[in-house]
Amino acid sequence: MAGSTRSLRPSVRQGRRLGVLGLLVAAALLLLAPSSTAYAAGDEGMDSFVAVYDVQRDGSMKVTETITWRFPSGERKHGIFRDIVVRMGWNDEENRYRYYDLTDVAVSSPSGAPDAFRVSDMGASREIRIGSSSEYTSGTQVYKVSYTLHNVLNPITADGKPATDSSQADTVELYYNVFGTNEMTARDRVSVTVNAPTGSTKVACYQGVSRSDTPCRSTSGDPATFSTDALAPGDAMSVLASYPASAFGDVRADVRQGDSGASVGSEAAPAANAAAWAGAIGAPVLALAVMGALVWTRGRDERYADLTPGLSPAFGTGATGDGTPAAATVRGGSTTVAVQFQPPAGVQPGMVGTIIDETANPIDVSATLIDLAVRGFLRIEEITGEGVFSRTDWSLTRLAPPADERLLPYERQLLDGIFSTRGDVVRLSELKNTFASTLKRIQGAMYQEVVTRGWFRSSPQTQRGAWQGLGLVIAALGGLVLFYGRPAISAILGGGFSGGVALGIGLVVAGLIVWALGGRMAAKTAEGSAVLAQSLGFKEYLTTAEAGQIEFEEASNVFSRYLPYAVVFGVADRWAQTFADVARAAEAANQPLIMPTWYVWSGNAFPDFTSIAAGVDSFSTTSTGTFTSTPGSSGSSGFSGGGGFSGGGGGGSSSGSW
Repeated sequence: MAGSTRSLRPSVRQGRRLGVLGLLVAAALLLLAPSSTAYAAGDEGMDSFVAVYDVQRDGSMKVTETITWRFPSGERKHGIFRDIVVRMGWNDEENRYRYYDLTDVAVSSPSGAPDAFRVSDMGASREIRIGSSSEYTSGTQVYKVSYTLHNVLNPITADGKPATDSSQADTVELYYNVFGTNEMTARDRVSVTVNAPTGSTKVACYQGVSRSDTPCRSTSGDPATFSTDALAPGDAMSVLASYPASAFGDVRADVRQGDSGASVGSEAAPAANAAAWAGAIGAPVLALAVMGALVWTRGRDERYADLTPGLSPAFGTGATGDGTPAAATVRGGSTTVAVQFQPPAGVQPGMVGTIIDETANPIDVSATLIDLAVRGFLRIEEITGEGVFSRTDWSLTRLAPPADERLLPYERQLLDGIFSTRGDVVRLSELKNTFASTLKRIQGAMYQEVVTRGWFRSSPQTQRGAWQGLGLVIAALGGLVLFYGRPAISAILGGGFSGGVALGIGLVVAGLIVWALGGRMAAKTAEGSAVLAQSLGFKEYLTTAEAGQIEFEEASNVFSRYLPYAVVFGVADRWAQTFADVARAAEAANQPLIMPTWYVWSGNAFPDFTSIAAGVDSFSTTSTGTFTSTPGSSGSSGFSGGGGFSGGGGGGSSSGSW
């Protein structure tokens, strides 16, 4: 009486992987060792394999196989098995497969061998295992196996290309692998007869190793016949027959989403299946719960509880000096912004950019370079290229350092990275494809600086990287389970497993949750939050400042000092427009303003604040790209498109004894 064994794919631990590997090695050694088994002795195989394929109008095929099996002499076996392929990849398309539904399985033995059977889902194939574990057989036995495969025909257009269905087709083809190259049984005689609603117009037959075009015997008509002799272990056999599409109904391939090796559950390992599904559901829930709790308790910024936003105990009750506040703190809450008319004391533009988004971006490094020019460490000069398609370049000239200015470690690394090996005059374009490694070191020094100042307890990049790295590891583990867990578990438990797909997806989702929430684990200290509030307040001033608020005597100096901050905030145009109004007012009052000398404009007219700001903004954008740049590094027809070959059709089968 027929039964059905379903299987699942749980995750595979390292130990089990090693166990599977050991089993595979042991199996290989057994196959290679001299023994009395079938292939070594040469006395097990099929005396004959006779198949009748009755192709139906709906594209299904009723199969009747009469197998005369010769068991090894002197050995008793329980019976044989037939593995029928039901899932195959589809046209090399990722995550899509063709499905041949297998139904109506029946088995008998005219020679009287045990003919009980069960059908098990083995992933890409269905195994029909014939015989009883409590009975033995030997000698030569005959088995008759019948079943139905659905959607086996390929609709083909007049120019030999695959069609979606038979309404668009000129012909339909049966291109079927009688045996795949995984058939390791010797077959003395093979005969296949194909009956169809009409006679075949063209036939072909191929045999041999994978992709062999060695022909076997074939005749067209009604019926079409195919035959060969002496197929060795590993030889495939494929038959090909073409019919007018008008003789059939709605014929189309059954193409589905998913892995061609997937299967649909199993009674072979219910505990493993349940565990896999529990893990599939539990992993994302656990990841969300744990990471949510961590973000709430450790990932939110600290704030001083009893101080006005933007103030710190340094202005009142005192602090420890290591980022640990003396005042009471709380976590969370929104940042209250009050206008600040100057940047936070002692906080450079690059530091402002880092505290705002907790990242030392290349734009922060570019703004640092502009700030160093404002402070007198270098001069930036535009160089206009010649030609219609030429681009503006900039010359950077290192100047004698001002006596009253002190460089921070990351600022010194930036200057040395540009000038130390290139001289005191360097074009920005010369840094292309060579500065990326220096940029990484500068960014690392910037992260260290915000820790030194007590704004973070550890590098925000390190905090994010640790958690996001863990998320990627979990997701990668899910990917391994998803793509490699099924065959490993199948090797252990003897079947394909649906739970492995679910568990793999669950782990991938859990990893993505850890990765996403891990990006929020870079929490600022209360002192860091105070600096953030001051920085956002200063941004508010840069975007709302009015020309009438700025004294003519201070205008040029204020414009230059604050311009790098405007670049970081992305409001350089607004800041320049304000000073354009100041310049016009000063001109009307006969007090013309002196333009900055740290930036040399290449325009034809005299520079003004707007042109300088535009040039600086363009310099910032271009330098950001230059700093980060790195060098570049050098179901179709079997009768067309190169013809058919053995193993090139759909479906297939393999056999063995047990």
